[in-house]
Amino acid sequence: MIKSIIVILRNIMLFGILAFVFTNADAQMHCRSTLGGHLTPFHKEFPLLWAVEGTMAPGIMSSMKDGEESAKLNGGMIIGALDYSFKKHTFYLEGGYKNWKNSELAQPVTEISRHVGMRQFFYGFNGENTNIKIGLHETKLGNYFLIDERILGASLDQKLGAFTVNARAGTVIDNFARMGRFCANRHLYSLITNDYTERIGEKGGETNLTGFVINWNPNYKKPKKIDVDDEFGEFDEFSDSDEFGTEKKKLISNVGLIIYDEFGKIIPENKLYIGSLINFNLPANFSVQTGAVYQNMKLNNTLVYITTLKRSITWNSGSYSNMGIGFIGKYNIDRNAIFQPLFSNMFLGEIMRLDATDFPLWKASLSHNFPGKLKFHIALKGVGQIEANKVSEIDIEAGLKLFKHIKITTIFSRIEALSLPNDIYMARLELRISF
Repeated sequence: MIKSIIVILRNIMLFGILAFVFTNADAQMHCRSTLGGHLTPFHKEFPLLWAVEGTMAPGIMSSMKDGEESAKLNGGMIIGALDYSFKKHTFYLEGGYKNWKNSELAQPVTEISRHVGMRQFFYGFNGENTNIKIGLHETKLGNYFLIDERILGASLDQKLGAFTVNARAGTVIDNFARMGRFCANRHLYSLITNDYTERIGEKGGETNLTGFVINWNPNYKKPKKIDVDDEFGEFDEFSDSDEFGTEKKKLISNVGLIIYDEFGKIIPENKLYIGSLINFNLPANFSVQTGAVYQNMKLNNTLVYITTLKRSITWNSGSYSNMGIGFIGKYNIDRNAIFQPLFSNMFLGEIMRLDATDFPLWKASLSHNFPGKLKFHIALKGVGQIEANKVSEIDIEAGLKLFKHIKITTIFSRIEALSLPNDIYMARLELRISF
């Protein structure tokens, strides 16, 4: 029964991809946490906010082989947050408890694993043109796929007219790493290996990162000062627009340059990354992102290039859709080179979590959000490895909200790979309750 449902949904997804031939920027399922949206003040006169979120994640996984029983999935997590903000300053704390029992398909699992830890603890400054975070916090580095991690360090975002500067520096420890022990559901799946991450240090200074990005927006226009004595001053905002007030965007929407380094006591060879991304505006709300990143590393020099085509549509009903298609390729300068940024954490696919070491990849997705109080959404996504193990995965996600505090998400997946004797099917429910 489950196999028939998944086959039908898979065909719907493939039809959708062929019909639209576009995708979202990546095929990774979005973060389903709702903790940040439930921060509530303890008292209306005191700016200390709090929130708690509990998650249950039961499911089953099977190869559908005759006589084989389905493996059970089970996971749960409770996280809490405190936010104290005043003027431009913020102090934020987040931590919790997690338990899990994985799929048992890679190796027998008899015990439930548990972990208690801190997820974030930082000071933030939020200025008009300057944003700073210092401490333990989640961060990315611009639109590049090199950092998506929880670091102990500092992040700086600075606007300088048409330019934006992003700088990151810090250390990552296995105990709090984003895809380490405290990831929401990484440990649930165990098909080929039960460790999806390269080695991350157990102490500060063992695995570190530092990065710098500068972005240029060709569409930037310096804000004009309005003369309060000019009776037409209030209409100056239309001076650089067409007759309907719609700005004409240039073909190039953003140009970014990056330099990024990974180093530490247990990183045997220093990793240096240099690259650029260029985003384009196309007619009918299409956009294209192209770019390349060079990895400079002893015996592992390689070049990764990326192209994605996207489109977002807002319908008259108030619903909206995201569609597109993307490809990440790799050109080896050294024979058998592996692209291996330690903290990229793309983890494409709900189960297989394909990452930088699995390039080249294709990725595709189609999602739709319906209007209304239930906030019902559905997402059809796929990712595939072109070489090596030739892993491919199709994921179908549907979810809604109830009573503002409950979020229900169902996920169906199909996986095939050269190393798997049979295709794997998965069905899982996520129930999140937040206050």
